[in-house]
Amino acid sequence: MEYDSASDLNCGHIAMTYTALLTLIILGDDLSRVDRFAIMQGLKALQHESGSFSALVHGTEDDMRFVYCAAAICFMLDDWSGFDKEKAVSFIQDCYGYDGGISPYPGTESHGGSTYCAVASLVLMDRLKCALSEGQLRSLQRWCLNRQLTGFQGRPNKPIDTCYSFWVGAALELLGAFQFIDYKENSEFLRSTQDEITGGFSKWPGSDPGRW
Repeated sequence: MEYDSASDLNCGHIAMTYTALLTLIILGDDLSRVDRFAIMQGLKALQHESGSFSALVHGTEDDMRFVYCAAAICFMLDDWSGFDKEKAVSFIQDCYGYDGGISPYPGTESHGGSTYCAVASLVLMDRLKCALSEGQLRSLQRWCLNRQLTGFQGRPNKPIDTCYSFWVGAALELLGAFQFIDYKENSEFLRSTQDEITGGFSKWPGSDPGRW
């Protein structure tokens, strides 16, 4: 791809925008100095006809991660002018799988991370119960609950991993079904991944702790 000038590369990244706003809020900032209009214009440019979002204007992956980032940005700024809710809801519905989970984009495998991103986006948009039927919500709860072995896995027949205690656990909380998990098993798994020297947590017991 050719760029006319260096300014073409000077564009925002949707995940970094989400992270920056969240960090400012955690630090107690009131966001009054944030250029809300520019952010909303940027989001408009990143949303596809399918309802999905890209991370950058100049072409990157577009999937459920960035739908969530966009929804969270709009929620934090209390401004949805750069976000077409109906298109986003349609994209999420297209990603709902036969197994009850939600995939990163249509036609792919259901995944714990994308399921959380989809559910959280619908909650932030106040569309959860109108976007999915009662039967779909029950199937979604069941899919999430079936991801627990001791800890949680992100997909069927995959190893359990500490991160999915959040991704799947948070989805279950938003779906009103977190009380059905086995707290003791999950807690014991998470403690087994903590490094006794550094205190950090790893993906699996016996592995090195990581930032993720």
